Amino acid sequence: MTNIRPRGRDFELALDARIDTGRWLEVTGTVQQGRGLQWLNAEAGSLKLTQAPKDTTEEAPIRVPAAPPPEVVFSTPTDGETDVLIGTAIRIQFSRDINPATLRSHVQVSYTDGDRRVLNGTAGPDAEFTTQYLPGTRVLQLHFAKPLPRLTTVRVEFLEGVLGADSQPLKPWALTFQTGGS
Repeated sequence: MTNIRPRGRDFELALDARIDTGRWLEVTGTVQQGRGLQWLNAEAGSLKLTQAPKDTTEEAPIRVPAAPPPEVVFSTPTDGETDVLIGTAIRIQFSRDINPATLRSHVQVSYTDGDRRVLNGTAGPDAEFTTQYLPGTRVLQLHFAKPLPRLTTVRVEFLEGVLGADSQPLKPWALTFQTGGS
């Protein structure tokens, strides 16, 4: 503030004092700017003590719309792909961050023939695999303990319970592909 001394009725502020007096001043004037600085040219007699501003309105909390639920945007192999190598690892990329703790026991891999699980024509166990979630790229990798059976349809699906980082459920998704003969 320029052109006015910091004193008025019931107060006088020292320019060299560095303590906060807890007092509020009200001043009327014109804001000026030059050479990278800003200042206030106060009107004569406009400086007076006042009360701290009070919140007079209670506003409703700001509600941010929820982001869309996470979904799968890419996989390798792709859905419907044939002649996939039996030693392949599966990579699945998500549109948003996933809570890795919710992936445990919510990823299912099975060999299928219609609605039945089969292994070369006879009922067999699900594939044994491990998962690794890479948060930087939002990719889930599935590594199999043994090579997949040859000439078999493999189905990967997410069971209910996989959640995004914001607790939104993953959109339903499944991947089906066929292994090749080698």
